[in-house]
Amino acid sequence: MKNLAANPRRFFIFALTILIAALFIHLFFNIREYIRFQSYPYQEIFYEDAITANQDSAEELSRRLGNSTKETHIVPVGITVGVRFYTDGIMILSTDKVMGENGSQPSPSDGKLLPGDVLVKADGTTMYNLPQLAQAINSAKDSINLEVLRDGTTHNIEITPVKSADDGNRKIGCWARDSTQGIGTITYYDPATGRFGALGHGICDVDTQKLMPVRHGQLMESRIIDVRKGKKGAPGELIGEIRERSIIGTVRKNTSLGLYGDINKSYEHLPTTTYAAARHDQIHQGPAKILSNIEGDGIKPYDVYIESINQDTGADKGMVVRITDQGLIARSGGIVQGMSGSPIMQGDKIVGAVTHVFVQNPLRGYGVFIEKMMTQEKAA
Repeated sequence: MKNLAANPRRFFIFALTILIAALFIHLFFNIREYIRFQSYPYQEIFYEDAITANQDSAEELSRRLGNSTKETHIVPVGITVGVRFYTDGIMILSTDKVMGENGSQPSPSDGKLLPGDVLVKADGTTMYNLPQLAQAINSAKDSINLEVLRDGTTHNIEITPVKSADDGNRKIGCWARDSTQGIGTITYYDPATGRFGALGHGICDVDTQKLMPVRHGQLMESRIIDVRKGKKGAPGELIGEIRERSIIGTVRKNTSLGLYGDINKSYEHLPTTTYAAARHDQIHQGPAKILSNIEGDGIKPYDVYIESINQDTGADKGMVVRITDQGLIARSGGIVQGMSGSPIMQGDKIVGAVTHVFVQNPLRGYGVFIEKMMTQEKAA
């Protein structure tokens, strides 16, 4: 330090180096808060270009949906968020061979575990994650008893692990998943209860196409950094960054009509204006709007046209919508993966949410009735 004090130039260079190093450390810990994810794990895509109509009577439709003359007011959102949740049990994706110590390649799980099985327990102990399962398998003295759910039925399966030549651990030869994460859109929340609905369709495992059961999960702030435009035969997608430390809400349920849970009471960055939730018989063919923050600078309304309405209220696909907004078409090419959950507004009511895009025509897609989402939310 004496040499540095005696030489002002060297002291200045030393101090500048320390300052730059401190700046890089600060940037590293702030940038690390963001993780980039694509939206494709969540978006289902369909090739159908038509919607069928069931000619039920108005009385029958009202009975099936439990309509009330009293209007419910909720807050339409349209904000793209990061989603992460852990499965309630461990999902089996496929079986595989194990390289044994003697050069053999047995497949202990083949014919016993099936894609889509949800592994709940191992030797009577509840399984929460993959490391816990690996430890249970490696610690088993001989065979291991696995309790799995398969199409709603519990099965107890006995499997004998094989010692792997790769790392010396015992394995049963299967691929599995205990969590998922990606991007989707919040449709609405109820200011009276704090509950939200999002996506408008369920999150299915990308390998098995089975609905993934939720143990616990979170909604987090996200920032759209790119939009890959959709075109015929190739659906577009949103690419964004998830801000892990900024928690918007808690995910409680993953259903065929979307994600449901609770908004954090301390989170104050959502819209607050309420709108009446439309009944299916209040929706009509004609102009409407969807809400989205696809441009990254706040929620904006975009013009759409409701082409047809499905009178089969038991169906998840309630309407067909077509994007007519030229600005949105220029930006995204139409409906892209990650926009599912975007609220559909008609007049002064929220009528539904965008759920799927037609692969052969990204200007068109399906929507779900808002009343169906709200019914699902109350049951969740």
